Amino acid sequence: MILARIDSMAYGGYGVARVEGFVHFVPESAPGDLVEIEPVVRKKSHGFSRLVRMLEPSPLRTDPFCPYYGECGGCQYQHIRYPEQLKIKQEIFVDQTRRLGRLPDLPSPQVVGSETKRIRMRFQVRQGELGLFRKRSHTLCPIQECAIASADVNAVLKGLRTFRSRNRAAFSGTISVLASPAGALVSLTLLEEAARDLYGFLGRMVQGCTIVNPGARIVLGEPYLAMPVQGLRIFVPPDAFWQVNPEINEILVGMICEFMQGSDRVMDLYCGCGNITLPLSRVCGHVVGIEWDRPSIEAARHSASEAGIGNASFFEADALKAEMQDADGMVLDPPRSGLPAALIRKITGHRPRKIAYVSCNPSTLARDLRLFVESGYRVISIRLLDMFPHTHHIESMVFLTSG
Repeated sequence: MILARIDSMAYGGYGVARVEGFVHFVPESAPGDLVEIEPVVRKKSHGFSRLVRMLEPSPLRTDPFCPYYGECGGCQYQHIRYPEQLKIKQEIFVDQTRRLGRLPDLPSPQVVGSETKRIRMRFQVRQGELGLFRKRSHTLCPIQECAIASADVNAVLKGLRTFRSRNRAAFSGTISVLASPAGALVSLTLLEEAARDLYGFLGRMVQGCTIVNPGARIVLGEPYLAMPVQGLRIFVPPDAFWQVNPEINEILVGMICEFMQGSDRVMDLYCGCGNITLPLSRVCGHVVGIEWDRPSIEAARHSASEAGIGNASFFEADALKAEMQDADGMVLDPPRSGLPAALIRKITGHRPRKIAYVSCNPSTLARDLRLFVESGYRVISIRLLDMFPHTHHIESMVFLTSG
């Protein structure tokens, strides 16, 4: 056993302890903890260790509110007081951008917190059990309800569990739930017969069910759930990307609209269902949404039609192949892998006046910001938006201008 003091946190939810020049990453620890740890994986200068015994708990600690915490892999920070979670995320973000992006002079990030419950969840079914993956594995942690999910999501989960108990053999796959007070939709990977049985069993609990299997996408009932954003109703299919935290999403979209206001032509790459594109249509001359996922583009076009929006165009395309069309504003919300370097070169070559970059991965954001800065762009503000409270995930939004 090794005696160690946790002095900071690293991205991924690990506490950091330094002992005789060796760095230990320790899950479920907090800055200030005095602990006994046991190495599990050792590399040349760092490794991963498990917490064996708590000798002196940190004052930053609190009691987790979920009975599955420590077993389920959904949350990493429930044992840390929420205000301290925000400080930790800010420190990690600054470290990532300075160390990986080599950008020491960025503006200090402003942090916006929110403990709003999730309206979208993905549940796993394995060998007849329903739940979430255990921490750092693909084995199942069966759960009765999720403490960070909304009451609407948990109501559907309860119905799923009841159906599972009656149809254990047929019930296997992945189930996504999108729910709000207005209704709920599910998408799942099940055989069509089992999916139809599930949809019939859930009854009025859900308004629609989308079956997603290789080579086939079948919609039962309603295809969309209308989600409110900036006074608009945006229609979302259950198998499309949608932000999980409605309070933070409203703030994020509002800030981008304020930043882009008055722009003649704004392009929204990775636009999804038009979450940002459609509200931008109210404050900009024309907006163009680019998205490779066909159901998302169809949903965005449907929303624009229903709202009578005539200055928004949506195209099904790879962002790298999209025509920049002399845009003076650019919205970027890529996946965790960030932007391809070729796309950054293409964007900076067309020189949009304003760029809003939304990221869920500070390490790839740091890499990409470096390329924008080297191309003459200036970072004017950074926001950290706690889209995923009680987890290690960090959502950020960066505003850049040219020249």
